[in-house]
Amino acid sequence: MNTSFTTPLLENEMLLLKPLTSADSEAYYGLYSNSKTIERYDQPPIRLNETPVAFTNRILASCDFIWTIRFQSTPEEIIGDCALHDWDKANGRIEIGGSLSPAYWGMNLMKQAFELIIDFAVQSLKIQLFIGRTSPLNSQAIRLVEKLGFSKEAVVDNDQVLILRIR
Repeated sequence: MNTSFTTPLLENEMLLLKPLTSADSEAYYGLYSNSKTIERYDQPPIRLNETPVAFTNRILASCDFIWTIRFQSTPEEIIGDCALHDWDKANGRIEIGGSLSPAYWGMNLMKQAFELIIDFAVQSLKIQLFIGRTSPLNSQAIRLVEKLGFSKEAVVDNDQVLILRIR
């Protein structure tokens, strides 16, 4: 979907956000095969009989930018992902989302990853409005993005919609 920008490598002292590639298929599929991860979604992210390569390629095709989340200390291990999608270039809007392996919940890692991609999107893409969607029952995700400055906007199609305006 992304036609004019290459997904860059992003990093801080702890995390490495590497662009997702089809070479990551097995590990990426494993992230979304975890039963605790799946319970956060209204519908399972992986389709019936979908192979790791097909799943990864479908996700790659649906995102403008998508990164795997890894530790600097163990760059071969994928612990999560974060993405920007549905980029409205004309209005400077984009949706943000991600998932983290349950073993790493509560460690402030997704907040750090989102800070990296929000900074990238503001600086490089001139994004002025971020949109996040999650189940109204996903209190962890809602608290996370509220810490980043997002506010609850509405419930649409059983999703809590949260927004962050950049001034």
